[in-house]
Amino acid sequence: MSLALTFAAPALAAPAMQRKPPVKIAPAEPAKPLAHVVEYTELEHHVGDTIVVETTLDTVRRGKLVKYTNPGLTLQLGPENGSIELDIPRETVRNVSVVAAESAAPAKDDQEAGSAKKN
Repeated sequence: MSLALTFAAPALAAPAMQRKPPVKIAPAEPAKPLAHVVEYTELEHHVGDTIVVETTLDTVRRGKLVKYTNPGLTLQLGPENGSIELDIPRETVRNVSVVAAESAAPAKDDQEAGSAKKN
């Protein structure tokens, strides 16, 4: 019986000696703003850009600005929302933000970007 305990003791101690110290995680960098708020009248310079519209009806819509007029604007919603054009009257617009160009377009693969390695 003592022979079994002699061999079992080192086996029990081994997992405790193999433990690694906890890995410290660096704090995350603050997120870059994805959009910036603009005045409604500035939208005439952003036709074709992706915008986010917050309305007084407590809705938020994101899409491509197709048309801007003083009485309202027209958004082309994405395929996840039926790819429809949505007219929004100016009096219902609470905030409008223009989405930054880099966050509006999906990232390209290295192959598409032309960064192939050469020997």
